Amino acid sequence: MKKITLFCFDYAFSSVISGVLDLFSLVGVTWNRVQNTDPTPAFQVELASQDGGPVRCLNRLSLQPDRDIASVTHSDIIFIPPIGGDIGKTLARHVQAIDWLRAMHAKGSQIVSSCTGSFVLAETGLLDGKQATTHWGYVEQFRERYPNVRLRPEQLITNEIDLLCAGGGSAWLDLSLFLIEQHLGHDSAVQTAKALVIERKQQSQRPFTTNQGQKYHHDKAILSAQLWMESHLTEKISIDRLGERFGMTPRTFKRRFKQATGDTPLVYLQSLRVEAAKKMLENSRLSIESVTQCVGYEDSSSFMKLFKRKTGISPQNYRNTFCHIPRR
Repeated sequence: MKKITLFCFDYAFSSVISGVLDLFSLVGVTWNRVQNTDPTPAFQVELASQDGGPVRCLNRLSLQPDRDIASVTHSDIIFIPPIGGDIGKTLARHVQAIDWLRAMHAKGSQIVSSCTGSFVLAETGLLDGKQATTHWGYVEQFRERYPNVRLRPEQLITNEIDLLCAGGGSAWLDLSLFLIEQHLGHDSAVQTAKALVIERKQQSQRPFTTNQGQKYHHDKAILSAQLWMESHLTEKISIDRLGERFGMTPRTFKRRFKQATGDTPLVYLQSLRVEAAKKMLENSRLSIESVTQCVGYEDSSSFMKLFKRKTGISPQNYRNTFCHIPRR
């Protein structure tokens, strides 16, 4: 039987903790019951906190762990849930846990994180030079804090064999099924998904991302240019003339824009238009051609290709997934 330890702390997401606890506890159980065979649990699941005391989760639910981390000397998998509180304060309060994670990894434990739990994993230094992902809304903060990690925010799961990360939201479900397949084989993962009615829909976080984080810089002129672009999306925008509008040569403008936002002005403008299109697809039944024109493009075919490149799915599939306006 494999052993999985859920690391618990204040302001963690209780839904992920309890969800992982339920899911792994039912591997080899629910499917067997449905098939009228004897249950054979495949995982022993335990909860551990830094001092063994109760933790108060983000939703104010209190959980009583089974033990303190010092008493955990062996675990096949250590699962880190998302941080729901202040990330810096959470890391500062769990220095002992960071050391413990390093020690457990050295003993052979597989360390995995969900969403912003990746900050805890990255704090150990184990991810330096390796791939990781995190919630799309915390990408810039993660990059600033851990520049040596090869962050792949577009990926739902990053797999470094003994170090795995899942993106935001319900990506922990995909990560859990991935771990079950990794440890027990494909059939066990499929059986678990069927028994618990888990559908694996997304392979990427790109449909959910926005570019709001790219405004967190200190270049006021570039911020003004970003705001101007937002309010003139339907117009034909010349990047060279845009630089002149804000008192810069085209070359200086492009350099400063890339330095401040991480993107070229053209790529940023494309992202703005895709973001505007996403909102229209979510909140209206306008035709794809009309949406294309509303965000400043004339050729709907070219825009659909751009949309899919940016989000990973077509405009119509995006609408089918996220639109709450009923069809007439």
